[in-house]
Amino acid sequence: MAQTMTAVVTIDKTGRIVIPKDTRESQGIRPGTKFLLVEGRDGRMWLQRLDAEALADSIQRELRGVDLGPLIRKVEGEIEELARERYSTHLRH
Repeated sequence: MAQTMTAVVTIDKTGRIVIPKDTRESQGIRPGTKFLLVEGRDGRMWLQRLDAEALADSIQRELRGVDLGPLIRKVEGEIEELARERYSTHLRH
């Protein structure tokens, strides 16, 4: 089981919160790592690392076996219609 780390952190005058070095190292957090900050009720906040690769893998697992063809065709049709509406004077038929 993964070890849970808890730390009390302080926000500085410019609004920054420092993630402790031990946590950054154990989680592989480097400068430029993106996070999602979720503000909840009663002063609760969650910080979730945004990992595009992990998100893509998760979506792929969730959609395994789902036929996306109809959705893709619908979106493509809506894009084409929007393009005709907005740029019809620029398009050659």
